[in-house]
Amino acid sequence: MVFDANNPFPLLDLNSYTYQEAQEHSLKVDEHLGFQCESIEAKIRASSKESSLTQQNWEHLSVQAFQTPYVEIHNILDLLSLQAGDIIVDLGCAYARMALVIQRHYPDLQFMGYELENRRVEEAQRILGSPDALILIQSADLAAENFHLPSADVYFIFDYGTETNVRKTLQDLQEVARSRRIQVVGRGRLTRFLIHKEHPWLSEVQEPSHYTHFSIYRS
Repeated sequence: MVFDANNPFPLLDLNSYTYQEAQEHSLKVDEHLGFQCESIEAKIRASSKESSLTQQNWEHLSVQAFQTPYVEIHNILDLLSLQAGDIIVDLGCAYARMALVIQRHYPDLQFMGYELENRRVEEAQRILGSPDALILIQSADLAAENFHLPSADVYFIFDYGTETNVRKTLQDLQEVARSRRIQVVGRGRLTRFLIHKEHPWLSEVQEPSHYTHFSIYRS
């Protein structure tokens, strides 16, 4: 996959690249944008060793391992058939790659990203540049009892934490869906397994669309 600085988040055929190629491309994009992920992750690992907290922050994985590749994010957004003004919420957004793709290719959408590690949030905000009224990225513990999901059209959920954490978030999504129709992008084995096993409401209205690394559900 060729990196083009003038088009860092290309929309490609989903079957035209391997996952390894997508990850390697994302590394080049990160370098081009000026991300300092490795030094930030080193600080997060150091802090985790000194902390007694048991929260899952994926600090033991490489940056490419716990983030969705840029080209796949563009594929997902294209498949969602979004409308101007739609609100996208990324639950466990890490360095907010989705915000960057939206900012460039879908500037009329609203994005909200939540990430446990504040250092990642600050780095994402630095790369995004000047404040954008349609893009919000903030530090939050999705598993906290007092965290409540904002109302949105689309929710993106990866295996952001423990099984208990993901279960709590899926229950939160069910509460949101009682008052409005939503789309849920599930990525990761745990998330998709729990949706299939415990949340039939996400497949009762419309058959889910399954892909190699993610599934799209509609309430």
